[in-house]
Amino acid sequence: QALTLWNEPGYLEAARQLGTRLLHEGGKDDTARVAFAFRLATGRHPRSSEAHVLATTLARLRAEFTAHGSDAYAFVKVGASPMDPLLPPAELAAATAVASMILSLDETITKN
Repeated sequence: QALTLWNEPGYLEAARQLGTRLLHEGGKDDTARVAFAFRLATGRHPRSSEAHVLATTLARLRAEFTAHGSDAYAFVKVGASPMDPLLPPAELAAATAVASMILSLDETITKN
């Protein structure tokens, strides 16, 4: 189920929109940002271990997408809506990937 979602353009676009919100509305640091997105998707605050994994992943992906800028741009270009021109593609790509992780959780999909 998650693999299907990860590769569907509409799903990637939804993840990009959540990633955009994560960056604009989530707070000033990665832990606050991932907690904001997690709460939007699941309806609860993440446990500290969950927030740590998501924040660590966000930082790692930011570094990887910064090193490979063309990959970042190609990733955030998926979908019909335009990407936010105020956000650097590497930053948005990392946020999109983390948002995709959150959106593919069983807890998000089934709300159980």
